[in-house]
Amino acid sequence: MKKYSFIVSFCLLFIILGMNSSQAGVYKWVKVGNFQTKIVDSGDQGESSGEGTFHYYYYDKFEQAGTDHSGWMLGTRDWTDENGAVHTVKISGAGHGTADETRNTIPIPDENGNTINRYVRYKLPEVEVDGLVISEPFPQTADAVDPTKIPGTADIMIESTVNTSMGLTIHQKVLAWSQKNHDDYIIWDWTFTNTGNVDLDPESELPNQTLHDVYFTRANNFYAGSNSGVWHSAYGESEGDSLRISYAYPAAYPDAERDDFGGPDFDSGFLGMPWYIGDAMLHIDKSTSDESDDLAQPHWTAANTAELLYIKNEANINTLQQHTQLYDVMQNGFSEMPFMTGTYPGTHHNSRMDDMGIEDDVSYPEDFGWWNWRACSYTGTGPFTVAPGESFRIVWATVYGSISPEKGWEVGRAWLDEEATWDGENNLPEVHEYFGLYDTDSDYAKDCWVATGKDSLFANAWAAQWAVENDYNVPIPPPAPSITVQSLPDGVKLSWYYDSTVDDSDVAGYRVYRAVGSTDTTFFPIYECGDGTANPLANTYTDDSAQRGEPYFYYVAAFDQAADNAPGVNGVSESLESGKYLNRTTAAAYLTRPAGTSLSQIRVVPNPFSVSARHKQFTGDDKNKIMFYDVPGVCTIRIYTESGDLVKTIEHTDQSGDEAFGNVPLDFTTTETGQIVVSGLYIANISTPSGESINVKFIVIQ
Repeated sequence: MKKYSFIVSFCLLFIILGMNSSQAGVYKWVKVGNFQTKIVDSGDQGESSGEGTFHYYYYDKFEQAGTDHSGWMLGTRDWTDENGAVHTVKISGAGHGTADETRNTIPIPDENGNTINRYVRYKLPEVEVDGLVISEPFPQTADAVDPTKIPGTADIMIESTVNTSMGLTIHQKVLAWSQKNHDDYIIWDWTFTNTGNVDLDPESELPNQTLHDVYFTRANNFYAGSNSGVWHSAYGESEGDSLRISYAYPAAYPDAERDDFGGPDFDSGFLGMPWYIGDAMLHIDKSTSDESDDLAQPHWTAANTAELLYIKNEANINTLQQHTQLYDVMQNGFSEMPFMTGTYPGTHHNSRMDDMGIEDDVSYPEDFGWWNWRACSYTGTGPFTVAPGESFRIVWATVYGSISPEKGWEVGRAWLDEEATWDGENNLPEVHEYFGLYDTDSDYAKDCWVATGKDSLFANAWAAQWAVENDYNVPIPPPAPSITVQSLPDGVKLSWYYDSTVDDSDVAGYRVYRAVGSTDTTFFPIYECGDGTANPLANTYTDDSAQRGEPYFYYVAAFDQAADNAPGVNGVSESLESGKYLNRTTAAAYLTRPAGTSLSQIRVVPNPFSVSARHKQFTGDDKNKIMFYDVPGVCTIRIYTESGDLVKTIEHTDQSGDEAFGNVPLDFTTTETGQIVVSGLYIANISTPSGESINVKFIVIQ
């Protein structure tokens, strides 16, 4: 029986080499769950590392960023450099604007010369669609299958070591899971050790210096969706609070034609950006000699403009006056802003931004006098006294919470028709409710649905906290299989299998999931086999319900028995299945038909093609596609305007009876030069190698 299994499939997280303004930063992507991001070897998450790389599943293609950029700073006092000069304040770190990996936050190569390593529990499943391998090659540089390196049961750990100009060396571990109760957060587990090493070489320049009153500060430019930015808030500043989190949520836009809380699309109704996002502090050592969690930390939280250069820029850019200003803020918070009362003794929590909105009669974030482009959430911990060789540890998670995309469509469409309803208690943010930032009952209902994202955010943060408290031992599902997808005339065939090294003894069965039109939509289960299902255990399935011309995407999840798993964050043992991002296809499969036997059979679908006739188009990414049905297995299709100008030539060679006007979504209904065709009558000349040909007319209405 499995208690906490130590084998789980993972999704390949590929390495990308990038440049910032100071050096060549090396980073790897986390892509196992609903929240995906890149991890830089120096810990840089700022603008210079490539902003906007915190992505959430709400857009299944992970195209929308939830955090524009983040940063961190370390400060200490009365610091002596290697030349004997005394500095009243010393600042190191990677600001949310710039970083310097050559003098400030310096990645240290390991014995193999790698500055960042990725450890996974198992080799990535291979994914193939119609002969095209769409899974990344594995391993790449600094990849290893090594569960012994990974704490607990995480799918993946990314690890690096960073020397700072202060002499504190950071051991960075980043952990992520694909398990359904733990896939909305990523954990950063950092240990700070006073090595006295301020540069790249292995020698300690400051081996005997004790660091006094060390503070660690994080800045997060969260982006939760609207033209007017976001409201920032927090929880956990007072004794008895069960969580410590700084977070952001959507703000309404003052000039919107309708209530736009949650980022609705005014044409389709889809709620485009309803998520809440935050940083939850999960563990902070009380001191270098006491590793128990200090619940009174962080000692400082606030929201302020993102354009505070003494925090935003890496330390080498700033002046001593700016360093002193930052260190004072690290100790005491923003003196120019009001402070909360009733917080932990000795802490300095500035008033929450959304509370200040009510107090200052500010209904939109951009109306604050200090507003400049956007705000950041700021979090400070400390002070620590760190003698040579001593360490302290800080663990936090970046967490998302949101209604589902399905609910985003359902509520958004109802709202667009002024028919949205809400039956629960009022759960709106106080600032939103106080100013009445809605006009109709339907607005109110839509806004209440969006506000449930806070409940999801807190639930996911508590799950992350539970994981830390349980030494990262999260119950995990069986490994995801490799899959092969084949487009056939009578259906789309899926086959799945395991590498010979995989331990699949926990597999009780499989479920096949399918999305139509795009990966940026819902995957529904269409088949299951194994224990508790109507079908015996199998490793193939043919989707014979697929419709001609539509694009299909799949993944295959392995599931286990609830009795095999220890109780999880909800206190119960439950059946778990492998995550969809481990083997999801990103290239479409299509039902094909045999080649036509007569040129007179050829049809153009849809005809006419009208960009406004959505119900007559193909779905998702293929909405602009025109299909030629029952063509010969090999033929040439030349498309002309009514006046005889050649628009495009398509060589059809796959022996099927189906061919699209273009062969990828960006190429549909375009000319040879990539221009979208204009409205008009078009003539397709279809010719065979034997010399037969026919002209077929169709109409395009743009």
